Amino acid sequence: MTAPIRPLALSCALLLALAACKSEAPPQAPPPPDVGVVTVAPQTVPLQRDMVGRLSPFRSSDVRARVPGVLLKRVYQEGSDVKEGQVLFLIDPAPLQAALSASQAQLASAQATYTNAHVAANRARQLAPQKFVSKSDNAESAERSAAAAVQQAKAGVTSARINLDYASVRAPIAGRAGKQQVTEGALVGTGDATLLTSVDQIDQLYVNFSISASELDALRRAQGAGDVTLQGQGKAQVEVLLADGSLYDQPGTLDFSGVVVDPQTGAVSLRALLPNPNKSLLPGSFVTIKA
Repeated sequence: MTAPIRPLALSCALLLALAACKSEAPPQAPPPPDVGVVTVAPQTVPLQRDMVGRLSPFRSSDVRARVPGVLLKRVYQEGSDVKEGQVLFLIDPAPLQAALSASQAQLASAQATYTNAHVAANRARQLAPQKFVSKSDNAESAERSAAAAVQQAKAGVTSARINLDYASVRAPIAGRAGKQQVTEGALVGTGDATLLTSVDQIDQLYVNFSISASELDALRRAQGAGDVTLQGQGKAQVEVLLADGSLYDQPGTLDFSGVVVDPQTGAVSLRALLPNPNKSLLPGSFVTIKA
């Protein structure tokens, strides 16, 4: 009697489970998703390229000894800012001063000779009409030669003064003076002009970089078609990223584009002018630019 009871009990349990499922409420439908609407409109977008550039001075000048002599003293501090015309080195002026004195003596002698020749020529010109002298040609010729000698002596004095002034070696431009290249006591200016130091103007810097010729040609074609506009007042601007990845606070402007393609790299040289008022950037450094 116990065996038929198990199937009957299982059937009752199934019926109860089905009745419970029919009594549950159906699941609710999910809410509709939020849909955003974007209006598409044409606009001008600048074309940017990230390139590696190298900084160089705005102006750089070598300071050289222009007259022969012994270097006496350096009168500037290495690595300091100097003004245009500031004395940087002193060369022994004694031989140059002696040369100037000799030139002045030659000038005085030439002037005395001219004075005597001029008096003689005037006397000859006065006596020639009276037949007291045959002709005044010789006296006038001597006068002209003496006058030419005076002009030559004056030129010698001017040259000697210039050489004496060169004994004070001055900065050709304003900027930051570099390291001294020749020590005191060295003989400079014999043969080639001896390099003493250099001065770099770094309140502005050039950023030299390059771009492939094909890419530059594509950008120029886009400009010609009106699809590209240069930022700034007719010049494209560049942004500089420093070595630590930070953005430099002074934008630069493109000021030069090469006209020759490098046959080895297929690139064209470009250059940008970058303000450096605090002189925090130094020439020779590599930077990343967004051009």
